[in-house]
Amino acid sequence: MTYQLRPYQIQAVEKIGDQNTIVKMPTGSGKTFVAAEFIKRNLERRSSINSSSLSSASSAHHASAALFLVPACDLVAQQKKAIEAWIGNEYVVAEYMGGKSSPSRRFHVLVSTPQAFLVRSSIIGVRQPPFLDKLTCTELLSRNTPFVVITTTCYLVNNQTLQQVEAEKKLFAWSNFFACVFDECHHIIKDHPYRIIAHGINAWQSHYDHRIQILGLSASLTYAVGHKAVEAALGNLCYDLSVTNMISPTEEELLAAGYTPKDDFIEQMHEPWNAPEGVVPEHLRKTHAMYETFMERAQQGTNTRFATKIYKVVREIERQIDDLQDGRKGEFQSPLDQVKLAAWEEYAFQMKQKSSNGSPRQNLYSMLEIWYVALRMVVQSWEEEEQLVLQWLNIKNGFPNEGWFRYHLTDSLDSVERLLGIDAHIINSQKIKSLRVILTDKKKAKGVDFRGIIFVQQ
Repeated sequence: MTYQLRPYQIQAVEKIGDQNTIVKMPTGSGKTFVAAEFIKRNLERRSSINSSSLSSASSAHHASAALFLVPACDLVAQQKKAIEAWIGNEYVVAEYMGGKSSPSRRFHVLVSTPQAFLVRSSIIGVRQPPFLDKLTCTELLSRNTPFVVITTTCYLVNNQTLQQVEAEKKLFAWSNFFACVFDECHHIIKDHPYRIIAHGINAWQSHYDHRIQILGLSASLTYAVGHKAVEAALGNLCYDLSVTNMISPTEEELLAAGYTPKDDFIEQMHEPWNAPEGVVPEHLRKTHAMYETFMERAQQGTNTRFATKIYKVVREIERQIDDLQDGRKGEFQSPLDQVKLAAWEEYAFQMKQKSSNGSPRQNLYSMLEIWYVALRMVVQSWEEEEQLVLQWLNIKNGFPNEGWFRYHLTDSLDSVERLLGIDAHIINSQKIKSLRVILTDKKKAKGVDFRGIIFVQQ
């Protein structure tokens, strides 16, 4: 193969050693080749120790294969081809997933989806750790664990002979594997078959004198937001995989070795628009402090003019509702002291449901629900998305003309409605316009095969 490992890939392989390791590298930087080289070196070392053929009786007692797990069927053939090309023809790379026949001969690498591997292992009766042997199929199924079903009575599968099943059992037994690679290992944090396999490996090793080295690959270890959430997610990931080693080349090392991010697939929207004057500065935009930041600015009177107008309308609607309570104090309590922004509109909806149909109070709660959403949009956009907020209010008829409104409410509504202008039916957001231009250009270039993912910042 003409491909040569880059310096950061060689360093990663060497740093893995004999430790359970996670390699974090960006998409397109060659994580698969790091894993393939790790597997190749282990196979070569084991071949030198035990030079007997794959079919000999003695080799059956030694771990001789690596399990390479991928989260989706589409990746099985792709990763098999890459590994096969890297480790050479002297080693057998097999593939397995739902709908395919299981390997019929010994292999050095098995590329499989976790679901297929677990199901096949259970069907042919691969021996499980003692704590699993004690559970019946009924007990396992009652625990809603469809991927771990222990079968000990049915050995004839798809017309296989007992000898064929026994031979296949040796191929899928944990004793046959010296390593397990988890591609896109961040899936293990979720309720995923990866977790079942990882815990199964740990259980196996605790009951049998046999170690299976774990290697995790990922470009993004967690989608958690906030320091504590990220820390907890990474802690769980390392615990589930029994990881003691984390490898992640620096950006400088990646670029110096020739890695180039695939910018041709990524279009970053630059800002042809002007952000409203006085929005929350970038350095103050902490997602976990979004509510506190807005309310502090409201108290200090430092919101943008638009945000101030939206907040004033909301408060005036609340005062109008207070006026209709006819002395029934406590019926309405403003939810704006709740940090969960969506709770504002939820409260208005609940109060609307409790009000008499068609009553002024119900109409006000309907109106307040719409304006709570508008205020939430202002807060979540750091007071930037004025046009989208106006469009929301216009679409939801947020400017009713009721003759019995208090003067201050009518005046504050008018001050916002005037911002719509004469083209109220047109979405004037510069971001939406820019996005439309980008998507139109991409569609023309790619044709009917164009697919896109739009990432937005909360």
